[in-house]
Amino acid sequence: MNLRRILILGCFAAALTTLSAQEKQQEQLSLSLEQAKEYAISFNRNLKMSDLSVQKAYKAKWQSIASMLPHANATLNYNNYLGYEMDFSGMVIPMNPSGDLTIQATIAITGMQVVGVQMSKMAIEMSETNKNLTELDVKGNVVTGYLSVLIAEESKRLLQDTRNNVQKLFETTSNLYKVGMLEQTDVDQLDVQLGTLDNNIRSVERNIELAYNALRLILGSDSAQIVLTETLDNLIARDNAYQILATPFDLKSNYNVQLLNQNIELSKKQLNLKKWEYGPTLSAFYQYYGRTTFGESEGLSMTPPHAIGASLNIPIFSSGERLSKVQQAKFDVKTAQVTKDEAVEGLLVQEKQLRFNLKSALETYEVQKKNVDVYERIFKNMSQKYELGVASSTDLTTVSNNLISAQSSYISSLMDLLTAQVNLQKLLNNL
Repeated sequence: MNLRRILILGCFAAALTTLSAQEKQQEQLSLSLEQAKEYAISFNRNLKMSDLSVQKAYKAKWQSIASMLPHANATLNYNNYLGYEMDFSGMVIPMNPSGDLTIQATIAITGMQVVGVQMSKMAIEMSETNKNLTELDVKGNVVTGYLSVLIAEESKRLLQDTRNNVQKLFETTSNLYKVGMLEQTDVDQLDVQLGTLDNNIRSVERNIELAYNALRLILGSDSAQIVLTETLDNLIARDNAYQILATPFDLKSNYNVQLLNQNIELSKKQLNLKKWEYGPTLSAFYQYYGRTTFGESEGLSMTPPHAIGASLNIPIFSSGERLSKVQQAKFDVKTAQVTKDEAVEGLLVQEKQLRFNLKSALETYEVQKKNVDVYERIFKNMSQKYELGVASSTDLTTVSNNLISAQSSYISSLMDLLTAQVNLQKLLNNL
């Protein structure tokens, strides 16, 4: 019996372990950069809100259309006069309890309603453009987040390599100190150097975790285990940056410019809306009326069972109120045009600045990359001299600090290159 229970418990534990492993496997995301963009487009919360705004704009369009279509209302009434009778010169008319049904259908059409439908269509276009702009921002954030993780991991790798080399020298120095060939200060200097590197590595590890958390937030997946499948060298390539620099700037494809153009058109529609306040309003109705009397006599009814009607409301005089609204709307159109012109000039200046920033960042990156290579060779040569007793521990520590400083500058140049590249890509709508 005990053996049977043990086997059952073992199978149960194995099943739980399998389910747990499957859950962990389901939560793991292995993503290339393009896959990360696609994932963010599907699950990013800001994009979901933008999509809801587009859907809301479509519903608002139908609301505008429905205002020009017939509307119908039904009314049910019950009246009881508690036995009251009307007396007309000896003629008694009983007021029996009764029930009324009134159905009325109405329709009203103005030019303002037509313009309102056109404005609702413009609202849809602007909502979709805003969604595209949000999607572009999300893609840029994904690229930044993805590369930030890889850069942080590259920083850790560089520090770890330096730390491994210093560790070997520390062990060699410790052994030489034990046999009396070196002093305690030589060991202490390398020990301090190891402690500094360990602190730097731990700091970078925290930065890596922060970068992963930021990427999870952008992707819209808070608890997923993310595995990046692309390398830094593949993503930040020299030809890639030069290719971006060679990409022309098309103002028509810029979503901000599109929004400004749509805003001008919307202002024009609003001007037409104010002009149509001079226009007439045509309305019509049909009414059905039915009464049921709860008694021997139907009593008196003054309402006909069927009725139709139409009216035409023509504005005549408003003491200049409508004219003032039209003039204000004209100023709004001109203001929208000036705003667009100013924004376009700013975008053209921004394009030149972003191209300059990317060129400068690329040049700095190439210099810092060579600088790291040089200091790695210097550190290697100094390490060999130190082992041969030609260089002191102070010389080695100085070169090691220079190498760490060069690596830090290299990582900083990578981040600057990333920022400059993404900013230009967003402007060019090339993400």
